[in-house]
Amino acid sequence: MGTSHRHTPTVKGEPNWGKASAALTGLVGDVEESDDLEQNPPEDKTPTQVEKRQNQLGKRITRNYHTSVRNLVKASGGRHKVSSGGSRALGHGGIVVINNFISAIREIVSNGLATWLQQRGINSLEGKSCQDIIDFLRQYIESGVAGLDSTAANEAIESVMDRLDELVGDNVDEIEDKFDAILKGEEIKDIIDLFFGMYIYVHLSQDFEEKLEYEKGSVAMKNAMNEVKEQILDDIRVGRTGRDVRTVDWSKPEGKAFIQAEFDRILFILQGNED
Repeated sequence: MGTSHRHTPTVKGEPNWGKASAALTGLVGDVEESDDLEQNPPEDKTPTQVEKRQNQLGKRITRNYHTSVRNLVKASGGRHKVSSGGSRALGHGGIVVINNFISAIREIVSNGLATWLQQRGINSLEGKSCQDIIDFLRQYIESGVAGLDSTAANEAIESVMDRLDELVGDNVDEIEDKFDAILKGEEIKDIIDLFFGMYIYVHLSQDFEEKLEYEKGSVAMKNAMNEVKEQILDDIRVGRTGRDVRTVDWSKPEGKAFIQAEFDRILFILQGNED
């Protein structure tokens, strides 16, 4: 995932922004030490001592990642403002893009793929592969949002489209049925969770990678950010609760309400279950 289109955050310089940055800086150092202990165990330490230190570092890494997310959210207006899409610094673009995605899938299921494509200038399915359809869907969704956090939202939807590609397979004639099954099953919640996890991760990457790379070096920065990404996605998977997604009618306002509630729940988890 690239971050070549970095934005300049409007909340940079806000006190909580500095706290988020400091937490990530500390995290990079802890990941470096943890990796070094694993690759080059010190001769003057017993395995028990090394394990104890690794456990300490692991807890600090988790604490610092939660702190960075918590202060990023605070700097952007707070959890409820962010999860409702009311913050242009963080939240609005994510809400818009995932709603665009679900709306497009729902319209294809309701009206048929051919009709949906014709309304957007593609008059025939002849010669089109599933990959062609997903690529067009990707372009359509990514063009639907503008603003400072649009890059994070659009990069996050790339992970969703990769997942969609796996779920759909290679038969164009089955796309509508596959999309219908996604909307009616639990997979749609997995997709929403993946999107928001990557959305927060990309925000952290865009906003702090350059500073971390300057201070700690490219390798240390990349290793640390990979650790953050894994922890974000794992924490969301472990923390699965909430309303049964199979009861949601995506054609009604309850669909958008579900997305906002799920985003709010995810932010709470990623903040370390703190506000």
